Amino acid sequence: MPTTISVIIPARNRAAVIGRAIASANQQTFLPIEIIVVDDGSDDDGATIAAVRAAQSDAVPIRIIPLDTRAGAPNARNVGAAAATGEWIALLDSDDGWDETKLASLIPLIDDDVVAVFSDTVFLDGLGGSTRKFGPTAENPEELLYENTLGGCSAAMIRRQTFVDIGGFDITLPSCQDWDMWLKLQQVGRIALCHEALTQYYFDAGDRISRNPQSVVEGHEVLYARILSDYAPAERVADIRRFQPFHLAQTLAYFTGVRKGTFRAAIRNLVRPHPRTTRRSAIHLLATSWGLTRA
Repeated sequence: MPTTISVIIPARNRAAVIGRAIASANQQTFLPIEIIVVDDGSDDDGATIAAVRAAQSDAVPIRIIPLDTRAGAPNARNVGAAAATGEWIALLDSDDGWDETKLASLIPLIDDDVVAVFSDTVFLDGLGGSTRKFGPTAENPEELLYENTLGGCSAAMIRRQTFVDIGGFDITLPSCQDWDMWLKLQQVGRIALCHEALTQYYFDAGDRISRNPQSVVEGHEVLYARILSDYAPAERVADIRRFQPFHLAQTLAYFTGVRKGTFRAAIRNLVRPHPRTTRRSAIHLLATSWGLTRA
């Protein structure tokens, strides 16, 4: 059982929301030993760093690592992990939050073969509505070959030495760095799941990577190829390859609002549904591509 946890928060121009993230780390029933905020070249005249300092409390010490040049959140997380002193690193995006029992609930799931532990995520739309991430298939490691069944970085707590050993996040990927990391972790150990919605993803920040369609497409294409060549067993390659166009179409339509290219994938899946989908999901994607329904 771990005795020390470091919280890693990457931030860029997040003065308005980072206090919420820091507060959620400070209010844990099992306190981390440190919060490391890596400022990814913010150009808001020091507002983000000032907000971090204002959010400091006596509960947990905060270390600020300022980067002169913006290099992206995955790089900032790698920098934070390299500076961490905890046995485990708990990732927290600057615009997300945790339930106060998050860390305490993950710790009992750790065993000698466990390299990472995830909580469920609740997505808050700012209008009182919410959805959850984990599905019934998340317990099956093979499902991660098809899509990111585990969620974003704020749901994860990772054994620090394992994170270092596998090289951290791949900063060459334009997107999907988290999904790639989960696949790498799965290759070297067991991922444990806590099916409680203890991570909060807020839709109130305007600079999510998922809003950049070009990065989404490029990142998925690279990772799709990597899954087929490096991770998937030979007998699953054809099936995964058939699912990938529909998955990308859904991702573009639902998370970036892009409809181009979704029509063909929807029709193909409507005629010959992949076993992981239904004709209903194809019809919904088709309607979205025509602009008849909201994602």
